[in-house]
Amino acid sequence: MRAIRSLLIVVGSSAPWPAYLGLLAYAARQGPWPRSIAVPASVTLLILALVVLVASLAQWMLRRDGWAEATLQVPAEVTRQLRRAVLALAIPGMLLLWPESLLSWGLIAPGGRPVSASALCRLLCLGFELTAWGVAYCLLRGRSPLVQWLLQFPENLGWWNRHRLLVRWTVLVAIASVVVLDVLGYSFTARRLATGAVQTSALTCSCWVLYRLILRAIDRHAWRWVRSGRSLAGDESPDVSGPPDDLAARLRRLTVYLVPALGLILGAWIWDVDLALFRSLGEEQLWRVDPKSDVFVTVGDLTKALLVIVLCAAAWRHMSTFFAVVVFPRMRDDPGVRFAVVTLARYAVLGLGLLIGLSAIHLGPEKIGVVLAALGVGLGFGLQEIVSNFVCGIILLLERPIRVGDVVTVSGMSGKVERINIRATTITNPDNQSMIIPNRAFITSDLINWTLKDKVIRVSIRVKVAHGTDPDRVSELLLALAREDADVLRNPVPVSFMEEFSDSALNFVLFVHVPEPSLGGRVRHRLFARIQRRFAECGIAIPLPTQELLVKPHGGPAFSSLGDLIRTDSASPTPPTPRSLSTHPSIPSAVEDCHRGVDE
Repeated sequence: MRAIRSLLIVVGSSAPWPAYLGLLAYAARQGPWPRSIAVPASVTLLILALVVLVASLAQWMLRRDGWAEATLQVPAEVTRQLRRAVLALAIPGMLLLWPESLLSWGLIAPGGRPVSASALCRLLCLGFELTAWGVAYCLLRGRSPLVQWLLQFPENLGWWNRHRLLVRWTVLVAIASVVVLDVLGYSFTARRLATGAVQTSALTCSCWVLYRLILRAIDRHAWRWVRSGRSLAGDESPDVSGPPDDLAARLRRLTVYLVPALGLILGAWIWDVDLALFRSLGEEQLWRVDPKSDVFVTVGDLTKALLVIVLCAAAWRHMSTFFAVVVFPRMRDDPGVRFAVVTLARYAVLGLGLLIGLSAIHLGPEKIGVVLAALGVGLGFGLQEIVSNFVCGIILLLERPIRVGDVVTVSGMSGKVERINIRATTITNPDNQSMIIPNRAFITSDLINWTLKDKVIRVSIRVKVAHGTDPDRVSELLLALAREDADVLRNPVPVSFMEEFSDSALNFVLFVHVPEPSLGGRVRHRLFARIQRRFAECGIAIPLPTQELLVKPHGGPAFSSLGDLIRTDSASPTPPTPRSLSTHPSIPSAVEDCHRGVDE
């Protein structure tokens, strides 16, 4: 809005003198003096007003630190060259086209008889055309500041870099052809081409200014649009949830298509493109819809159907961008709702486009119903799983048991939902692997959504301490360590208590809550490390599991350990030989019982 306001100020600042000259022209035509004086004076004042308007606009827009440099970021050397080019065209145009207009329109008529000077008129026009050719050559030559700036232009002018010589010589040859036609005597054709070329040049400059203004608005508002469209994902097009440069790039690409399309429409109006030719081509018959009827599909019908398909494809591609810029800034910040809205809108546009396209080629609802019935039978036999996943995808979008960004567990797999397509859902697991899970699994199997209500999850820290430790002291230490962690929420408050007596320890549990599931592992690691250090400082032992081994030989007394058995054997008067040791009835059974106890 600031750029448009400054442009209006520039136009308003340039308008007073041209408006004053226009009023003088009107007064001259309505004055009491003879018509032979009033009309030439009025035309002269109008031409002068036009020249003054062009010169004033060029002065205000292209001056040093003017509107073009401040708003459109045009370099100073380019604005200086353009300002000189405008003056080089305005002054000769005033000096050459003013008398040519008076003579060609028969406004110079002394004694009531118009002066006929066709040769002089052609020479005057030829002089202005040669001047225009020279100005165009100076602007488009290789070392021109304008050409050098366009070579460095960042936004979507790669075609200019590749074909700049073709563009330059096309413009120069077009102007030269006007000169040649005028010399050969085709004055009307030359003037029509010259007028259309001037209007087309003005239209091109206007479209370029509009394009730059749109890019300026995109760059200024990209951050706001990204914040409003955060986490909108799940489509084949680039993600809107990325940084603002991604959204700005998508809007720039869309602008590259829209502004030239507008220019083509206005250019067709400038060159008086006759639509009768297209109407006659549209009535050409291609095939008969029904052998029993006289209804034909024409070229126009087929063109309409193809146009609808192209528009639907463009709407599908840019639907998320449109919603992110126009609709989502007025909605609450819920990425799941936004993704569902965009996806359903896309399929609604696709279905509507198919119906309109088929209707354009005279396929009515009854014929479409027959085709859908036949497809239904085929789908029922061959594509049951695909149809089932499609329906489940619609259910997921409507009921929203999962949303983009949720952490879920389904079919034994856990991860973050990255994209919900109509057939399958993409989940990224902690190993950064993308898992493609059919939508049917989310409807028919057990599903755990860790963040459906909110992203807060509970983390459990289980600790064992030796028997005889004060339980209240252990709980206080655990709670103090939990409060020291920055990622642990204060509400809900951390909770610590003793769970049970085990064989070798007292089992304690600490429950803390973290704001996001991704913080659970880091919080668990920090708390375990701090618990180990704090327990060591306070003299609280973390016991290791112990087991008592009872060795009972077959047919003999029970021993409390292998050491008693060995001492008993060593007290024997006859030392055992290796053979007697290996065949001792108590040793194999003791070893077997030892292994059995370890296994248990």
